[in-house]
Amino acid sequence: MNNIDPRTLQRSGFTLLEIMIAVAVLVVGILGVLALFPVALRSGKNTIQDTNAIIITQSVEQAIRSGLAHRKGQDKSGKFTYFIFSHPGVKDPLPLEIDQARPSSDYYILLPEDDSDARRKRIEDRVSAYNRGKVFVYPETDGKSWLDEDERELEDMESGTLPNGGGDATRADDDKNDIEQEIIVDGEILTRETYEVMKTYSLDEDFFQKNEDEEESDLITGTEKRDPIRDYSFCFAIRRAHNDASLGRHYPMEKAFVPANELFEVEVLVYRSFRAGTAIADNPILRTIFLIHK
Repeated sequence: MNNIDPRTLQRSGFTLLEIMIAVAVLVVGILGVLALFPVALRSGKNTIQDTNAIIITQSVEQAIRSGLAHRKGQDKSGKFTYFIFSHPGVKDPLPLEIDQARPSSDYYILLPEDDSDARRKRIEDRVSAYNRGKVFVYPETDGKSWLDEDERELEDMESGTLPNGGGDATRADDDKNDIEQEIIVDGEILTRETYEVMKTYSLDEDFFQKNEDEEESDLITGTEKRDPIRDYSFCFAIRRAHNDASLGRHYPMEKAFVPANELFEVEVLVYRSFRAGTAIADNPILRTIFLIHK
């Protein structure tokens, strides 16, 4: 039998201090890895949210351009132009004929034009004409009352006008003057008039077609799956474009300017879990501007 030196036994194994140091290093390493999970989850969530918002914006732009190209009409006087906005967010039944469109319906989009006779007499510079032009926000809320998703009763009766001015752009309310907002320009605080979003076009599962397997699962289990797209909604504002053509003027840089009402600026705002009168209404997850031609 071999004799074991006691000093060898004393040197084998780890001391309590060494174990504590190893555990501390291990914990610090694990905490570092765990700290990445919330960041990765948040980044993934934001990526999905931004992607959905971009898809919604592109669908709105396509629907607006399609409406102007194929479903455009004029009021009885022939002075003002409107078009039918056909999109999954629209709830009112679309008219069979363009001339059957009702100004109070959420598919009715009126372009913010000047009266063609009056604008010829009012010659001004381009910036003044742009700032003077009206801004229309859709879905239209002027002269309406409704229930939001929280069953709150809301109304927009302050202007005292008919929805879309009854089809007359000169009588329709200028949504641009709904609220005043402070902005900082070159270190100076300025006040500007802007619009308040009181209602949005809501989306549902029809916007993204369900997968057939999901539909079968719903039928088998008898449960309704909530599609996250239902949390998204949008609105858009239309105003005359700054670079609109000038009636009777051959040079766009001339100071005298009479808007031709041919080019318009559209701003699309996409929301998630929109609720009127809250900070969410002032902070969309995506804000996009593009130009359209009548």
